[in-house]
Amino acid sequence: MNRQSEKITALYCRLGRMHGDVDDFAARNQMEILSEYANKHGLENPEFFCDWGFSGDPAKWPEYQRMLQRIRDGEVSALVVRNLNRLGRDCSATVDLFETILPQHGVVFHSVQDGVGVPKVINQLHDYRAILNALRLRGRSRKGGCR
Repeated sequence: MNRQSEKITALYCRLGRMHGDVDDFAARNQMEILSEYANKHGLENPEFFCDWGFSGDPAKWPEYQRMLQRIRDGEVSALVVRNLNRLGRDCSATVDLFETILPQHGVVFHSVQDGVGVPKVINQLHDYRAILNALRLRGRSRKGGCR
């Protein structure tokens, strides 16, 4: 798969829990938002990678890992998420995704809510991690956010 037109646009969606009609609606809504975004921006060959009912460590999300493998195999031209926190709270893994994996494989990142582009996201992650670390040092926050 070397030709750009054969590459896919990875649409990644995730919900940390999946219990009932409300979450089912949220899942369908997330997929619809990603699909509409890809269509509006001319992103070709969209393919969904959805982890429903998974939170915590991205290494344990099966569809996320399948998507990463497709990226490493050179089969992905763009990655679209609803917002940055769909990719998890492990800043080290997320920064690695944005600083190494995506650029190395020529994948353009899109966030429906946060905009397009890796540099902006990297700055947000570094700022977010610095704020959380400062709060932890003051004893105000013991969990959540970037680690």
